Amino acid sequence: MNKNSKKSWQAAAVMAIVALAAACGRGEQPKAERPQAAQGSAESNKGMAGTEIAGDMKGMPGMAMAGGGIAVDPAKQQLIGMRIAEATYQPLDKTIRTVGRVEYDERKLKQISAKTEGWIERLYVDFTGQLVRRGDPLFTVYSPELVSTQEEYLLALQAKKQTSSSPFHHVAAAGNSLLEATRRRLLLWDITPEQIAELERNGRPTKTLTLASPIDGFVIEKTALEGMRVEPSMVLYKIADLSTVWVYADIYEYELPLVRVGQQATVRLSYDPGRTFQGRVVYVYPYLDSKTRTAKIRFELPNTGDRRLKPGMFADVELKVQLGRRLAVPREAVLDSGTRQIVFVEKGDGHFEPKEVTLGMRVDGQQEILSGLKPGARVVASANFFLDSESKLRESMGLMAAMPGMERMRMPGMEGMEGMPGMEKGAKAPAGPQEKTVAGITLAFSTVPTPAKVGDNLLRVRLTDSKGETIRNAKVSFSFTMPMPGMTDVGAQAAFSKEGFYEAKANLGMGGTWHVTVKVVVPGKPEIKQRFAVAAGGEQ
Repeated sequence: MNKNSKKSWQAAAVMAIVALAAACGRGEQPKAERPQAAQGSAESNKGMAGTEIAGDMKGMPGMAMAGGGIAVDPAKQQLIGMRIAEATYQPLDKTIRTVGRVEYDERKLKQISAKTEGWIERLYVDFTGQLVRRGDPLFTVYSPELVSTQEEYLLALQAKKQTSSSPFHHVAAAGNSLLEATRRRLLLWDITPEQIAELERNGRPTKTLTLASPIDGFVIEKTALEGMRVEPSMVLYKIADLSTVWVYADIYEYELPLVRVGQQATVRLSYDPGRTFQGRVVYVYPYLDSKTRTAKIRFELPNTGDRRLKPGMFADVELKVQLGRRLAVPREAVLDSGTRQIVFVEKGDGHFEPKEVTLGMRVDGQQEILSGLKPGARVVASANFFLDSESKLRESMGLMAAMPGMERMRMPGMEGMEGMPGMEKGAKAPAGPQEKTVAGITLAFSTVPTPAKVGDNLLRVRLTDSKGETIRNAKVSFSFTMPMPGMTDVGAQAAFSKEGFYEAKANLGMGGTWHVTVKVVVPGKPEIKQRFAVAAGGEQ
């Protein structure tokens, strides 16, 4: 790094520190005019590790920058309304609420058609919505072909009687075969065995054929008219059995893992909110709506009695999912920056330490914790934003102090800052290789050289599966930044090397702690993002 670059970095550092101090109300004041509370707090903090801050950068009243966290005295905790909660295992029940649409049970829909050409002579069911029972007549149809087939049947029946006493066996068999063939034709045209028996008794063909309803239900479509000519391809009636109905509902894709076939659901109608209907999940559709990012779920509900559930209605659907006992904290205890989630853990004597956690389900004010906390840990459930801002202020000051040349700067009010915790170069970052295991994949991160230097470095990560074998087909990228105001992420795509590492070059332009985020995409597995801290020290 040349002289001009160093001076620019030093000037930027000074401006950032002054701005941070001013934002916290810690600007320079004459010593005689300072409030006594502030002076008293400064006196009380003497001797505590990490609180001997020189000049105008001394801590706020009741506040101390303790090594590895924040110290807040009891009076200050009460003033800012701090509340402490305990991480405990507790039963979590997730309730999914959505709006459903009542539809017909597709398995109980029947279409009525004539199996032969002809003309409708009489309608028994003559309007849509009419209730019919199984076996009720729907209409009669006149068909010349049907009449001729009946005549053939009567002739075949007479021939069978005449040949049954023949001494020639093949003659009698032929008569039987002709009769059975004609009988099958009548059955295929939906003529019932009872109607065939009546034909045999009367000995003469009937002019019309009466078609009956095959199920109990309601007529939902009707095209049949008296005198109309019909063909086998025409649908004359459609009948729906409403003893059961289907309810379709849409749920978001993040809720899909919670839904299983067979789960019970509660359905309510807006016009009758005091009454509930019980159903169950019968099918989860295997695709999403690309516009709404929702999946369709089908519920089945009984609808006997007064048949209050009518196709076309909207209904409120409630699906309760029991997740079992999970480690959880109040939802307000988690600070989510978008890239990481932290909680502040109470360490005793007013000390609090930020802890990064992995989150699970969020249920009715409770947040599931997958990793990062142990049962019984006491966390800050309110006023944690205040602690977070103080923690970031301390981290920014430490990073500024780690810049090359900062030790030679002598600004009024900054004397003595070199001894603050975190102001040493790379005080918070491991100097050697680091390992993290996520979803069965181990990420072994390191830099070349080790420790990293100010300037060009090689970032590298080795990926191994649960069997310890190197993963060679992943897509890996790095992004790195210094966690301080005004700094942005710089990205670099990694390439796989002969040594089995994914590598990319990175220019760490200043000394101090850098955050390196490794993004890994392995075919067939969820995306992995892990962050590592890198301490850059020395000159280029």
